[in-house]
Amino acid sequence: MPGASASSSEPLNSTALTAEPLLSPSSKASLRFTAPQLAEEISLPDPRKFQVEWASDFADADALGLDIALDAGRPRRLPQTRSAILLGELCAVDAELAPGAHWLFAAPVSASGLVPRPAPGMPRAAIARRFFIGKAPRGEAGPSGAVWLRKPEGTYNGPQNADHVLFDAFMFSAAGTPLDATCTIGLRSPGVTGALRLPAPFSVQDMPNGDYGVDVSAPSARPVTLHFIVNRELGGPP
Repeated sequence: MPGASASSSEPLNSTALTAEPLLSPSSKASLRFTAPQLAEEISLPDPRKFQVEWASDFADADALGLDIALDAGRPRRLPQTRSAILLGELCAVDAELAPGAHWLFAAPVSASGLVPRPAPGMPRAAIARRFFIGKAPRGEAGPSGAVWLRKPEGTYNGPQNADHVLFDAFMFSAAGTPLDATCTIGLRSPGVTGALRLPAPFSVQDMPNGDYGVDVSAPSARPVTLHFIVNRELGGPP
């Protein structure tokens, strides 16, 4: 749907790429964070050793597992049997967890690779949790919600992977409630510029080679910037 127009003056797709909507599967699978608590202040000498915990219900037998991420970090795919992970396992080895607000994100991933909906018309089964390293700032102004770009991420090698690149973004309130709203995904590369304002998930067809910068934004949430790479001439999985 290249160049489709929104009801406002902004097009749904201002890139030269073709995007195809994807239908989220239906499933009763669900997750909920049990640690940290909402807005918990973590005061450990080494916050990387804090144990993140969650509980799951009605997991599908053929599901791929769950994706979990910290802030704008790359998601980790974990088996459904896992129910805990250290904060330090969700960030780079040499990265420090700076004082202030942080976000955890997680979602069950169905056999299709997509995050399911519990029922038609309901938000997909992704969750978020805001917490703080050290004391929470008092009277902090500005956006309090969050956006999570689950896909794309990493490197997409070979035409088989680059021909259908999954884009999957979520928006959450300050309380971590999923909002069935559309994020704006801006793309920057030597060959592609523009923005996609399409309901997630969707697939972008025939992605050209490049090192892509991705800027994700939504109302009442701080923007997030990530990167991914497309190497069509190389083989192998993303």
